[in-house]
Amino acid sequence: MFADVTNWLLEAIKTHGLVAVVLGVVIETIIIPLPSPIIVMAAGYLLIPDAGLVQIILNALWIAVVAGTAQTLGSFLLYLPGYYMGKPFIEKYEKFHGVSWEEVLEFKKKFSKGKKQEWTLFVLRALPVMPLSVVSGLAGIMKIEPKRYAISTWLGTIPRNFVLAILGFSLGEFYSAFAGKIDNAESIMTIVIVFLVVLYIVLHKKGVITKLRKEMLK
Repeated sequence: MFADVTNWLLEAIKTHGLVAVVLGVVIETIIIPLPSPIIVMAAGYLLIPDAGLVQIILNALWIAVVAGTAQTLGSFLLYLPGYYMGKPFIEKYEKFHGVSWEEVLEFKKKFSKGKKQEWTLFVLRALPVMPLSVVSGLAGIMKIEPKRYAISTWLGTIPRNFVLAILGFSLGEFYSAFAGKIDNAESIMTIVIVFLVVLYIVLHKKGVITKLRKEMLK
């Protein structure tokens, strides 16, 4: 099924250009777990003409901006549920996971000092191996202010997409194999993040986190 959808999107990019790129990044961001880099890399392969360095850079930048705009808008479909339903979920199931909403606010307060929040979100968006959907959901749960979230997300996706577009152009017909490798790294990163969250919950329930905090405050 996923192979069929991917082939359909690639054919659409050949026919409809950036319109299909917008559709593709929205689908891979929020609906179907397609290899995350493949749409932008395909756009680099199919839509960037070999017309000199300046034109290559300008075309790659245009693809990055268009794709980043679509990714930013699409990410709100994951950010908003976290923003509005994160607190009720955490409070309702606190007895199972052991994390209180006050602790989330405490972490957010430390995370939000100065420009740390914006820079962290920017870097997470710029890394090709960082799962976009996980970042969107966590940003919503932490109630990062929507305007800051949108700006940092958009700015971060541009260098990510620019690199992917250039790679797609440079690798030619081999871009899909390389996109698969990046997607595998992204999947590993998702597993690592889930593992760390589960580990924190387990340690918190066993009182280890509380003991560590007391030791640090001595």
